[in-house]
Amino acid sequence: MTRTIQVLVPGLWRSAAQAPEIPLPPMLARVAGRARPEPTVDTGWEAELAHALGFRQPVAGERRWLALPVSLAPGLTDLVATVVDDVDAGQLEGLWTAAAAELELAGAAREEPVPGLNLLAMAGEGRWEGLPPSVGLGRSMQALRLDSPIYRRLQVLANNLQMVWFDHLVNQRRVGAGQAPVHGLWLWSPGLPSEPPTVSRVAGGGLLARWLSEQAQVAWSADPLDSSADFTVLDAFLSPRAPARFAGLLQSLCDDVLSCRIDRLRRDGSVALVLHDPGAARLRLNRRDWRRFWIRPRGLVPLPH
Repeated sequence: MTRTIQVLVPGLWRSAAQAPEIPLPPMLARVAGRARPEPTVDTGWEAELAHALGFRQPVAGERRWLALPVSLAPGLTDLVATVVDDVDAGQLEGLWTAAAAELELAGAAREEPVPGLNLLAMAGEGRWEGLPPSVGLGRSMQALRLDSPIYRRLQVLANNLQMVWFDHLVNQRRVGAGQAPVHGLWLWSPGLPSEPPTVSRVAGGGLLARWLSEQAQVAWSADPLDSSADFTVLDAFLSPRAPARFAGLLQSLCDDVLSCRIDRLRRDGSVALVLHDPGAARLRLNRRDWRRFWIRPRGLVPLPH
């Protein structure tokens, strides 16, 4: 039975396309050349991790949504949401306190299972998980179908929160200080951990990955360079980087993440390595593939999927 070691690198292919002057480290170029492409869709690294941990979307009952504070700005055809990551604990508590009546009306409760990670718990009928932050933030928000009862309730809650927070003292002070106001929440639900996980140790991914792993009773390491993990999230490529920083990240990916895993698959023919940038490329490499020395290295160009 093949054991798969997954390394998620969301944003890597896009970053490489935006910095064509930065040469790829030889190891990464060899992986790109020798590995075999597999289909991929842009579901977001968050959903990829949740699925590997056994989360599935329910059709009814209680579930939890990640609740990220966001600022809204007009886009070309709709609103664009960006995360507001400089809200201090006092400001956030003031906003949540003001929203207490709206949460009670919606039958929702705020939870903070990990310090700094806010969730909404709510029971309801219908399927609606929303979009993971890595997929939806920074892009035009599209109108979604309203045929799910739980989505309709969440939509009413979101609209009410925007009205409550619009002229809140916290936002007045933030705008006065040149900071982005908090207009609302970005909601995404991973579903419920209802199937056996296909991974045994997760590394990286921040507080969200920690919470998901704990819910699935899977070990988690904050260090994305943890060589013992069989599911690694390197989300540093999602943010724009200076050329020197991008080059350093590429080298660290090779030296600290890929190198030890390739050594492992060279020793063990039952191990496969998957390098995955959701929506851009998914590459599978096993020992036989790595021995295809006649295959030329290649760049990180978009692959058909």
